Amino acid sequence: MGQSTMAVMEDITTVHAAESATISPPTDHRKKRKRKTQLALLPGYAGPFKLCTEAAAEQQYAEALHGMLRKCRRIVVVVGAGISVGAGIPDFRSSGGLFRTVKDDFKMKGSGQSMFDSSVYQDETTTAMFHSMVNTLHSLSQGAKVTRFHQLLSQLSTERRLLRLYTQNVDCLEISLSGLETAVPLPVKAPWPKTIQLHGGLQKMVCAKCGWMGAFEPTLFRGSRIPECTECRELDSVREVVGKRTQGVGRLRPRIVLYNEFNPDGEAIGKVTSSDLKARPDGMLVVGTSLKVPGVRRIVKEMSSAVHAANGMVVWINEEDPPAAKMLENCFDLILKGDCQDIPCILDRWENSSAGPKRALTPSKKRKTLEDTGDIVSFNTGKATPERDRKITDVFKIKKMAGDRGKVSS
Repeated sequence: MGQSTMAVMEDITTVHAAESATISPPTDHRKKRKRKTQLALLPGYAGPFKLCTEAAAEQQYAEALHGMLRKCRRIVVVVGAGISVGAGIPDFRSSGGLFRTVKDDFKMKGSGQSMFDSSVYQDETTTAMFHSMVNTLHSLSQGAKVTRFHQLLSQLSTERRLLRLYTQNVDCLEISLSGLETAVPLPVKAPWPKTIQLHGGLQKMVCAKCGWMGAFEPTLFRGSRIPECTECRELDSVREVVGKRTQGVGRLRPRIVLYNEFNPDGEAIGKVTSSDLKARPDGMLVVGTSLKVPGVRRIVKEMSSAVHAANGMVVWINEEDPPAAKMLENCFDLILKGDCQDIPCILDRWENSSAGPKRALTPSKKRKTLEDTGDIVSFNTGKATPERDRKITDVFKIKKMAGDRGKVSS
């Protein structure tokens, strides 16, 4: 039902590909030089680091990640269901994920992924299963609270460091935060919102015939019955009164993207990614996604090329390793394995540690600080002795060395 109005996430960049084949940084015919990142990469980096709570094992990557988040000004973030697990919403492909639980709950022979295929509307039994699953997921989303990682993304946007957030999640937790709003439907022309929902969202339902859209009402999606569109019904009633023939009544469905159908926002997403590539992003985070969807994988590949052209850093954060796909070779500069919810804690701990960044004082505040500690004497209270002058010199040297250690080298 309604396949012509919805989206194939598998081919989300079809329009993008037709428009710009493969968008990459402008060709430079000069002799190629080895890329030198503007951010401090890990010395002797040889493989993924595991996220942990022990400061001794985290300082190296904490400094690199902190440098990226504080230095980059056009960061692209691509997220998947992994960032919402901490909010009580299951992911899809893990052992305890939605595909597995759906398969067990409904005693399915095949994979639970079939519940997210457009074919669910071809059979009353699968339609009833789909409605039950959607209502459960909607209920979990409504009761969930945003996580610390969601708040970190909001902070990046507030600080004007976030170029774009591409989310595969339908729980809509991201868009509830300041600076991460989206637009439904996504406009084809700029300006575009900060958050791009690649798979749609459960906050809306849509008519597959007339395109009417409204807030999702879970009570309408019970059993195998597909609810009718009230707008279509009213229009049909008016046509009947004036003696015109009926055009039929459309059916409502959640405005989420299922496998094997077209994306209503596909063209707009292609325009956004093209614009973001041209904006020369200087940092990228790929978090909580297995990158199984080819369209999303292509976005990551092209964005990483643009980031590297700008001497930026691409970071992978997930419980698992990045997929061993040929197209993703050399995409990631830093691979962190573990729960993304640990990232804000690790960054806070590093900032507050002795190895963390040292904020430079203004000349007036620096003098006031030295006066308070007795390192210099105020002009109003007396004169500094030669011994005290030497102490001042030593203090400035120490402060400068500490500041240098806290900086990320260019």
